[in-house]
Amino acid sequence: MLIGTLFIIIGNAIAIINPIVVKRAIDYLTEDIEIKQLLIYAGLIVLIAFGQGVFRFLMRQTLIVGSRLIENDFRNDLFAHLQKMSARFFQNMPTGDIMSRMTNDLNSVRAVLGPGIMYSINTIVTFGFVVWMMLSLSPMLTLVGLLPIPLMAFLVYKFGRQIHKRYQRIQAQLSRISTKAQENFSGIRIVKSYVQEKYEMENFDKLNWEYVEKNMSFVRVFAAFHPMMHFIVGIAVILVLFVGGIQIVEGIITLGEFVAFTLYLGMLVWPSIALGWVVGIFQQGTASMERINVILNTPPDIIDDEKTQFVEKIDGKITIKNLTFAYSKETEPALKNINLQIKAGSILAVVGRTGSGKSTLMNLLTRNYDPAPGTIFIDDIDIRNIPLQTLRQNIGYIPQETFLFSDTIEHNVSFGMIFAEQEQIKRAAGIAQIHEAIEEFPYQYETILGERGINLSGGQKQRISIARAILKQPKILLLDDALSAVDTITEEKILEKLQGEMQNKTCVWISHRISALQDADKIVVLDQGEIIEEGTHNELLKLGGLYWDLYEKQKLEEALDLVE
Repeated sequence: MLIGTLFIIIGNAIAIINPIVVKRAIDYLTEDIEIKQLLIYAGLIVLIAFGQGVFRFLMRQTLIVGSRLIENDFRNDLFAHLQKMSARFFQNMPTGDIMSRMTNDLNSVRAVLGPGIMYSINTIVTFGFVVWMMLSLSPMLTLVGLLPIPLMAFLVYKFGRQIHKRYQRIQAQLSRISTKAQENFSGIRIVKSYVQEKYEMENFDKLNWEYVEKNMSFVRVFAAFHPMMHFIVGIAVILVLFVGGIQIVEGIITLGEFVAFTLYLGMLVWPSIALGWVVGIFQQGTASMERINVILNTPPDIIDDEKTQFVEKIDGKITIKNLTFAYSKETEPALKNINLQIKAGSILAVVGRTGSGKSTLMNLLTRNYDPAPGTIFIDDIDIRNIPLQTLRQNIGYIPQETFLFSDTIEHNVSFGMIFAEQEQIKRAAGIAQIHEAIEEFPYQYETILGERGINLSGGQKQRISIARAILKQPKILLLDDALSAVDTITEEKILEKLQGEMQNKTCVWISHRISALQDADKIVVLDQGEIIEEGTHNELLKLGGLYWDLYEKQKLEEALDLVE
């Protein structure tokens, strides 16, 4: 920025010499003319133009390139900040809106840092140099030429406010369009299966027309702004021509001085017009920066703080004391008064009806949401005092909704261990009963998956997620209904392999299939956020409660499936 400013100053210092050379050349025409002297003047004008061009090039090479580098850092910082945000933040801000802020809004901020600053500095320096030279030629003409400046300042203030307000509306509407497009593409199979393409197109068209209307509102103000600036400059030129003509006739100034003065005035035309353009850039940039700051000024709500302890290793003992949790103050608690003791290396199974709080428990164990202090402990240390990196490195989590990246199968399996060997990846895939299926693909582990693994079945996606978690060799494995899309025979094979794999590792397992959980060390039954039953499989059957009811219904469903 400093070097670029220096180039602007040097470039303008060279530029202001040109009218002086022209002045002397014109005044020289009234004397005895020598071709040699005229060639010298002509050569000086060319040399000045060349020097000015070189420094204008350098000015752009520093300031514009610098703004691109700042944009790069800014985008990385914004992305890094988003990586720290919790699930709660992303629930409240649509993905399309975030994408719009990271692209369109960031480009507007970059325009301020590049052309905005460059032309602002250039305008200030040009005005300073040129007005100084104009005063040296004719203070009277300078005063006349600068008379419209207060009107220009007033218009900049009035139009600037309108530009800022209307550009904010444009960017907000663009966020809605981005969100709509992102949701539609992600859910394209649902749209097609319900034959809602026409309805979605009509909705998208409506959003687009609203965007057009907001843009037209902005353009009307912006389009009026530039002619106004031209008009004010035109008034200044007319006044100078009128007063300057009189001064030439009266012999107060020479023709050369008047021509030089009009050249200096001409040098103010572009900065004056650029001033209007720069005001627009700054107003757009500040409107976009306000939108970006909504993200940057939102602190991560789940972080390591001053109470965080130095913990390198986790054994896997989990203790839950009087845990009550609600997603917001307005909603009922998803979990109520939960008390559990899970020994390191044991298997805890969690069952219950849909909405009973099973997945919430998983989200709290991974600190996707923060529990109240003193409610969840790992190895007798409050989970909130364990470094997030240590906690999550020691947890293998397979969520209910499987997510795969648009990358190779190998990279999806090794996502938690990016430097894993090929043999380790294949071993994990073998345990998850997906290795043979992968080997049948044309490019095997190098097969590129579509968005969210769209070219795989639900069961294949779940098994790749299981392989991803197993590869980490975590001390705590959390399975949130991880085999719901897998057939019974494959499920049995996976369970058989997992039993050996989970030796000396703690496992918390949610499943709707009670048959998968019979060998767990302990089973708890959740209902409306509370533990209503706990014990082994046989103990719970003897109670004849909700667990027994779920078990009997599933047995009946399996018997009916066999009959079919």
